[in-house]
Amino acid sequence: MLSQSRALAICSATMSSAPNLTATEHFNKSAGTYEATTGGGTRELGQHAISLIADLKPLTSESKILDNACGPGIVTDIILQSGIQPEIHAVDGAENMVSIVRGRFSSHSNVHAAVMNGEELSFPNDTFTHSITNLGLMFFTDANKGAQEIARTLHPDGVAVVTGWAMLGHINIIQEVQAQIRPDDTPFKPPVPEIWLDPEHTKAVLSGAGLDVQASTALDVHMGGETADGIADLLTQGFGSRAFESWSEEEKDKVAGVMKKIVQERAVAFTRPSGSGVGIKLTGTIFVARKGIWKLGSQEGWQQIQHRSERRLVP
Repeated sequence: MLSQSRALAICSATMSSAPNLTATEHFNKSAGTYEATTGGGTRELGQHAISLIADLKPLTSESKILDNACGPGIVTDIILQSGIQPEIHAVDGAENMVSIVRGRFSSHSNVHAAVMNGEELSFPNDTFTHSITNLGLMFFTDANKGAQEIARTLHPDGVAVVTGWAMLGHINIIQEVQAQIRPDDTPFKPPVPEIWLDPEHTKAVLSGAGLDVQASTALDVHMGGETADGIADLLTQGFGSRAFESWSEEEKDKVAGVMKKIVQERAVAFTRPSGSGVGIKLTGTIFVARKGIWKLGSQEGWQQIQHRSERRLVP
């Protein structure tokens, strides 16, 4: 697990970037620090997602995989650590993220990284046996088009997985700190448009793109650290640096104590593949889908005609 002191330094540097950036601009700025500032939650959700997709269609060295909105290559890293060597195409609209992926996997000739927006994938139809979009779809400029591209590039026998958030426990804590010190403030907003915290919205976007959602689940992962106080410091210097930016020095001085008290009450112990620690619960969502059966209509374009059925996986 990343040391708490290094995570704090990284988080502070990342959150000092200017507000009102586009998603691509933000991820370009945060590329080198992204995984540290998530406290391992993004990787933990990705591990669950890959496990679920493998239940429907096992990953092998013959697989052809899209790591869509790949960030710093977390999904690619998880797959390679499993011991298989499939063909992986890791793409992201943020050039700095792709640069990290190229350096990180330079010794793997089977990993191909490219700067590419999810709404305009340059791959042919029916390319990938597995398509994985881990915490990316909600940041696309046009999520409907991004979902259509996932469907278009998925092999007819392929499986796609898309993840998102349903509850951001660390944002709730920031809002509680606000409520105790400045109760009249407008609550701090999460970095994800609120509509994407509703799993039904994600499901509707995927279904509208012609993906048959065959399994879905919600499960808890963690923004983790070594100690509860360390997580409190991470939140204060990270998201808190935005939420409390305009506060007086006297008000800011109160934040640390209030933050630590709330985090100590909310932090839970966890164990995950990277190790044990304490963390704040985040609820992630995972959707596993297959491609529908399509026909080309003269006026209506591509229309899905496969009957949709859905089963829910228990986490």
